[in-house]
Amino acid sequence: MALLKFIFLAIVGVLLFSNGMGLQVCIGTCKQYPNCNTACKKQGYVVGSCFPELHYLCCCGKDPEE
Repeated sequence: MALLKFIFLAIVGVLLFSNGMGLQVCIGTCKQYPNCNTACKKQGYVVGSCFPELHYLCCCGKDPEE
C-alpha cells in the first residue's frame, strides 16, 4: 500500500510540474526541506513545492527556455 501511495505521489508531481516547467527534480522529502520553495531557489530552480496533499516530496522546477 505504501508503494502504491509513493507511485501515485510521483505521478501527480510529474503531472503538476509538466504544465509550464521544463525540468522537474525532486530533491528530497518535505521533512528534509520544510521550506521547499526557498531550498529550490537556493539551488538555482525557479520554483519549489511539496506534492501532493500528503506533502511528501519536495520538487523543484526550471523554466523550459533556460
